[in-house]
Amino acid sequence: MGRIGRSFQLVGQSYRVLMQDKELMVLPLISGVVIAAAVAGFAFGFGLDSGKLAQRGPELYLPMFLLYVVTYTIGIFFQAAVIAGATERMRGGNPTISSALAAAGRRMGSIVMWAVVAATIGMILRVIHDRVGFIGKVIAGLVGAAWSLATFFVVPVLVLEDRTVRESFSRSVEVFRKTWGETVVGGINLGVATICAWITLVAITGLLAATIGTPALAVFAVGAVLLVVFFSALQGVFVASLFRYATDGQAMTGFDRALFDQAFVPKK
Repeated sequence: MGRIGRSFQLVGQSYRVLMQDKELMVLPLISGVVIAAAVAGFAFGFGLDSGKLAQRGPELYLPMFLLYVVTYTIGIFFQAAVIAGATERMRGGNPTISSALAAAGRRMGSIVMWAVVAATIGMILRVIHDRVGFIGKVIAGLVGAAWSLATFFVVPVLVLEDRTVRESFSRSVEVFRKTWGETVVGGINLGVATICAWITLVAITGLLAATIGTPALAVFAVGAVLLVVFFSALQGVFVASLFRYATDGQAMTGFDRALFDQAFVPKK
């Protein structure tokens, strides 16, 4: 079986695991609400409006960096909770919202430290993107893509292993090297599925708008929230599944052992 077909199956099996613990989808929803509140609070507290943001002057760097730290911390914390809950299920347990949050909470210090590192890199890339013209945009894009791949497994390392932030980064690179094919192709598969879901939602909204008018916007809003929540949770389960087998060498409850044996043959 090729990587593309195998990755589709991995995503499908991740979906089945998520359906056993649908309550995990509450975590991305809470994360989105808290992040929205944090952004609104920063905008009000620092007097930020669309005009100031459009100027992107140096005076915005400090508030933007602080906002990055806060939003990254929130996002990483809840992502860690999803991964912890999914891993508990894969080990044969029965996760709850409380157990998932507790697992992430035990690593709160490391999560905050990683958020500071990620915010620093994000801010540097933003400055390069804004200040160095077209070349800067290209450099920021390439470095950003490489950074995303290298740190793909940092969150599961942070929440599942007792390591420092520096060790977590090295560990993430190590696991990515082992699973690079399934990681990249699986991410593409999830991206394609997400795009298809959004196209379907837009099409449904358009059909409803032609018949019921403005109320169709409410359908779109609800559907958009559901899609974001669902795919965020599914991504967490997929990452947890790859990380667990790549590090423990064990097939998880709900996953095909033969499928994972094919996925992690030695790379030549």
